[in-house]
Amino acid sequence: MNGRGRTRVLALAISALAIFPSLAEAGPWNRRAGGFYAKLGYNHLRATELATPAGEVVGIPAYVKDEATLYAEYGLSDRFAAVVDLIGYRWSQIGGFESAGGIGDLRLALQWQLGRGGASVFALRGTLQAPTGDETKGDGLLPTGSGVWEGDVVASAGVSLWSGRGWAQAGLGPQFRGGGLRDGFLYDAQVGGRVFGPVLLLFNVRGVQPWDTEPGDASTVSPAGFGDGVTYLAWGPGLIVEVARGVALQLDVDGAAHVRNIAKGPTVRFGVSVSR
Repeated sequence: MNGRGRTRVLALAISALAIFPSLAEAGPWNRRAGGFYAKLGYNHLRATELATPAGEVVGIPAYVKDEATLYAEYGLSDRFAAVVDLIGYRWSQIGGFESAGGIGDLRLALQWQLGRGGASVFALRGTLQAPTGDETKGDGLLPTGSGVWEGDVVASAGVSLWSGRGWAQAGLGPQFRGGGLRDGFLYDAQVGGRVFGPVLLLFNVRGVQPWDTEPGDASTVSPAGFGDGVTYLAWGPGLIVEVARGVALQLDVDGAAHVRNIAKGPTVRFGVSVSR
């Protein structure tokens, strides 16, 4: 490749690093100073199976969970970004039992972009989760939050692909849980690209894994996924459509495997985002 070709590829990669953060949340790409991204979301889960703390999958009456979410990022500088992530309202129901709803837990984060290398970028994010939800709803079977302080520190890396038409990113880090709940680690990965015009396709993987994998107290069961020893590997496709400058619609669907102490079923996520 000649010098002009390399310059063109580099320019495309840099432009991709600037565009992709405006289309999706999280990842190692920071907003520019004063830039922001906000997304209103709706998540729906319906499950008829429950993975026990020991990993056994058993049938249950239909469990339904609906969530209204707000996620926002703001660029404090070219290296730092602030993040707010809130379950504005979580409602759940178990067939033949009852339903319960309320505000969920609030997550606040600060991301530091460690640096760039060609088409790659690296970041470190620290998150604190406040127990603003209610863990006692539905006699503890339909909680809106974990009831404990939690936090995590995730290192991530991302790279532009296919001459700037796509991207890949991955993150990994420890998770800290209060109230005697077991600590563990979080991981996530995403690959995506523009297929034509305003349409982008992506594939997501994310999960939680405790350090200690012993079942513990098998009587502690949380279909909402807030109990001790919660484990899952969620994966599935996503679609982003840009409908106007700085405005996008997003649809994601994921299933779960390797699950413990959580309801097992497909989740559909829909969001509307604005960015600048």
